[in-house]
Amino acid sequence: MTSALIGYSVLFYISASYVSVLYITARDAEQYKRKRDDPRVIRSRMKRISLLTIFNIFFIPLLQTKFNKSNYINNLLNLGIIPGRQLNGQWNNTLYFKNFFESLILICQLYIGPIIDTILYYVVSNCSSLISDINDLYNNIWSVRNNIFAPITEEIFYTSMLLTTYMTFFDDGDLTFKKLLIEPPLFFGIAHIHHSYEIYLLGTQTIISIIISTTFQILYTSLFGILTNYIFLITHGNLLSCIILHSICNIIGFPNGSELISYLTIIKPSNSNIMKRLLQIWQKVYIGLLVIGIILFAKGLDNFTQI
Repeated sequence: MTSALIGYSVLFYISASYVSVLYITARDAEQYKRKRDDPRVIRSRMKRISLLTIFNIFFIPLLQTKFNKSNYINNLLNLGIIPGRQLNGQWNNTLYFKNFFESLILICQLYIGPIIDTILYYVVSNCSSLISDINDLYNNIWSVRNNIFAPITEEIFYTSMLLTTYMTFFDDGDLTFKKLLIEPPLFFGIAHIHHSYEIYLLGTQTIISIIISTTFQILYTSLFGILTNYIFLITHGNLLSCIILHSICNIIGFPNGSELISYLTIIKPSNSNIMKRLLQIWQKVYIGLLVIGIILFAKGLDNFTQI
């Protein structure tokens, strides 16, 4: 069996293990009608994913060591779970945290429109819903899953483990930066197909709508995987940077319409012509900020501090 074939087998295991463990449920959990979003199902799945993550953190480096005759400790540290360790074996805490804050700034640049809009919304509303919104964001099992647990575990599996497996099992002549960017995210994108099965079981959507939404989800998760792979590679294995990008993207999501405009036109509408004019201006500014965010984000990708 060739090294490449073994490598692809390990890659498939990494991708499939994360999804398959979600469906190894206790009998009583199978009776929960809401399935994926039932708190009992979420807790059960998070527990199993946590155990699998701990197992794979030690098991994947073992496979890399056994089949490629590489150093186990080096393979373990290359996963990026210990801050400051780089893929080249060096330790540089200063660069590590500098790259982390550069990643944070990068994603804030992308979301500059929604961020400014949210700040203005809370200023106008006198922060009346700020505390409750923070509670909604973190003080429930759904937000913990989406904004904390999923970014951590998915980045360990679909960025760190997949990329280090590629770099371990494949010859340097076969590995190009482009291949490392594009191939691993396909495993991440395809892994989301299982959501279509859960939607189908709920019976709330047609087959066509499920196919369309699943295709779109595979596309944008694959594109996001390319981004985190890029960050992981140019920062020499900075897993924390990938996690913060993933978390913020999950929190903000795709930019919707202006929350400020919705507040001042629906919740507390004003008949003032001046206010209406200001809102029209802000609508154009908001759209402009979305475009500026994309431009700043694209330029920022080349501005990471290197060794």
